[in-house]
Amino acid sequence: MIPDVQYAMQQSQQNLSAALQQVSTGLRVNQLSDDPAASANMVASLATSANVDQYTSNVSSVLSQMQTADSAIGSIVTSLNSAVTLGTEGATGTTYTSSNGSAASPLSTSTALTAGSVTTISDATTGETMTFKAAAGDTIATLQSAVASAVSAGTLSAGTAATINAAGQLSISTNSSAAGIVVSSNSAALGSMTAASGTEVANAYAYVGNRSVNSVQVGDSLSVATNLPGSNLLTSGTNVIAALNGLITALQGGTTAEIGTAASAITTALNAVSNQRISLDSTLSQLESQESYLSQETLTLSTEQTSLVGVNLATAATNLSAAETTNSAVLAAAAKVMPNTLFDYLK
Repeated sequence: MIPDVQYAMQQSQQNLSAALQQVSTGLRVNQLSDDPAASANMVASLATSANVDQYTSNVSSVLSQMQTADSAIGSIVTSLNSAVTLGTEGATGTTYTSSNGSAASPLSTSTALTAGSVTTISDATTGETMTFKAAAGDTIATLQSAVASAVSAGTLSAGTAATINAAGQLSISTNSSAAGIVVSSNSAALGSMTAASGTEVANAYAYVGNRSVNSVQVGDSLSVATNLPGSNLLTSGTNVIAALNGLITALQGGTTAEIGTAASAITTALNAVSNQRISLDSTLSQLESQESYLSQETLTLSTEQTSLVGVNLATAATNLSAAETTNSAVLAAAAKVMPNTLFDYLK
């Protein structure tokens, strides 16, 4: 009987150790021999999880890059819109607008100017400068009258006028591309006066950026381009840089008709850039959908792995209690069957 008792003790101790390990680790399978089939499936599931984790990392990185790219293209679109405005205004004259005023809260002819403030209009054609110092009670209407008087006196070119534009700002402009003016004001009611026409940049540009398209894997069978080369955006097809060069040249010395043609070319370039931005935004939407899918896949794999090797802690606690009871019973039985053993010395 002794070998049988020894075997029973050994098995009881192993069962107790296994129950203790399950409770402490929360796992049913702690080594391959615990469940070879589950272990094999677990290895495959972990490999899939590693791929999903890498794809998730790739998506996060690419999303950040492409959002930056989209913002950059947005800046180009804004600049081209400004160029269209410059070209349109440049075909009819020079315009300065106040920083204050908006469609929601427009300036008006009754808006009071800051007493003691000075507004100047320098005319490149006449070579004269009109200086208007506001007295207490003066309004934009007073400034308008002063501008009209300066035109009548020949200080300012014919057609120069101060008006409230559709944006609710004070607009001081000429009606001829040949008449150039510079306007400034320190009236708090107006804010700074900013030119909406003309340029001080060099008349030569060239694209020298990278022309390659990079891609990254974000799924087992899905990869996406991570960039939109500047050559595609600015020089291929509709040449944005050439259109800008043409507008600069026209503004610097062209006729009204030439400026209008150059502005139309900018509009065409703007549409081309906007169309390329659509494809970029489509890729961004695709990446966001893939990110959601990968997040769900991670959750699914985690659930699968728990079912393969995890243990129900309530069940594990019950098993541990049973193993402890069984082990105590086995030891008690062994103490009676093996009287001339170490148990004698433990009494």
